[in-house]
Amino acid sequence: MQEGRERNSSAEGDLRTLCSTLHLDAPVVRRFVGDYLRLLQFRLDRIERDLAGGDIPAVVVGLLSLGTSSSMLGATGVVEAADDLRLHASSGDLSAIDAGRASLVAQVRCAEARLTRILNSPESEGVGAVVRP
Repeated sequence: MQEGRERNSSAEGDLRTLCSTLHLDAPVVRRFVGDYLRLLQFRLDRIERDLAGGDIPAVVVGLLSLGTSSSMLGATGVVEAADDLRLHASSGDLSAIDAGRASLVAQVRCAEARLTRILNSPESEGVGAVVRP
């Protein structure tokens, strides 16, 4: 039971941090997180398809897009893994691409778990309220 409360507290703290960083209210941040999570598997699948097809420009654009939205949500592991894979894909190093792909998927799953906790955390009164002058 204590672990569940700590997880909720951590998720609410993460939500507060995102609200503060993005200068948005909690409902808007939750919607952004929800949209990110809904699109996440599609983005990964598209990057995989483009890699398999050898469409490096499309891979680069997909990784840049994933990295940008991930950075806005504090998913720095995803950002770093996407940047690494982008560099490996551009160089054509197949073994590095495979390692980079595995790293990206692992980082995405970690971010997905964290963001899902934020999305599912109980609504707290005043969490992430933007104070306007």
